[in-house]
Amino acid sequence: MADAQAISLSLPYPWHESVWDGFNQSIEQGRLAHALMLSGPQGIGKERLAMALAQRLLCTAEMSKYACGSCKSCQLMMAGNHPDLSIIEPEDEGKKILIEPVRKLCTRLSKTAQQGGWKVAVIMPAEAMNISASNALLKSLEEPQGKTLLILVSHRPSMVSATIRSRCQKTNLALPDRQVATQWLADITGNPEQSEATLDLATGRPLLALDYLQSDSLEARQQFENIVERLRHGDMSALDAAQQCHKQNSDLMLGWFMDYLHRLVTGELQNNLNPGLFEFSDKLRSARSWVLSGSNPNPQLLWEELFMDWLQAFRRRG
Repeated sequence: MADAQAISLSLPYPWHESVWDGFNQSIEQGRLAHALMLSGPQGIGKERLAMALAQRLLCTAEMSKYACGSCKSCQLMMAGNHPDLSIIEPEDEGKKILIEPVRKLCTRLSKTAQQGGWKVAVIMPAEAMNISASNALLKSLEEPQGKTLLILVSHRPSMVSATIRSRCQKTNLALPDRQVATQWLADITGNPEQSEATLDLATGRPLLALDYLQSDSLEARQQFENIVERLRHGDMSALDAAQQCHKQNSDLMLGWFMDYLHRLVTGELQNNLNPGLFEFSDKLRSARSWVLSGSNPNPQLLWEELFMDWLQAFRRRG
């Protein structure tokens, strides 16, 4: 449970303003649901929206659309000491959320708010909860306390227990408006052309595009796509390609592969489609589900099989 670290006050991103206005209206009218699920593609700012809402509820300023940053409650949040705010995340990226922190959360949510206002918990990503953790959370969802809000952030809501999903008010966040996202990125980078090109590579996800521009992940992605291109044109063997990829983050690279395939069939090959690529797309989705299931597939064998199937899709066509 990550409630002991200093945090910054959050504002929703520009493309979430209409959703934010809806949340504020629900708060003012006293009809905010006791559990919300914010879902949508990774890299569009769901976590920040969740934190902005949590902070907005806990802020004690009168008639404020956002957390004020000045009241005692906001000061406690920024210091990471607010007793009525709980944040649950995996201890390490890609790991599961276990039952113990969820049990502790349920105990906290069942008690009276220490600051006399709201109690808020944020779980992100919700699909990281293992079965025991999910089951432990159900009691809080089935017997909600007054002025208590649980916010579940999910990149893949289909992987969250159906019972949990059914007890949440769902807000599905789509990709941002293209013009708004491009302008936001250009304002940060000062380079509109590079921003637009990188946003294309990130399939419209502005935070992912920003990460590409500010880290070495763009180079890593380009190297991966170069391997895929060389395979496609017969300039590399599937075994050599798998050897270069098997030690990397399989979930991340499978996402890159899916994005690359989407750009290929909607761009270069849109007027000359290869039916084998649709079958291969299904194999990519199956492989990603397998990786995310926690079954620990052998990455060398996984990539060897995928890359051989990738080669076969083009050979059959020929």
